[in-house]
Amino acid sequence: MKTQTEQHRHECEARYVLNLPFADRKPYLEGIGRRRGEVAKAALESEVRKQYKLRKEAA
Repeated sequence: MKTQTEQHRHECEARYVLNLPFADRKPYLEGIGRRRGEVAKAALESEVRKQYKLRKEAA
């Protein structure tokens, strides 16, 4: 697995969001929307959901 790709960075950021306390996730994602735009926010939210499912399946 290549660790210097945009996809890897995206997955790592999604796992970071999952590790945040629940109350901090929404403000973090809203900040992403302000800085990078709503498309980036939606993409990250989608990846967070994907990583959540993968985490649940592995448990």
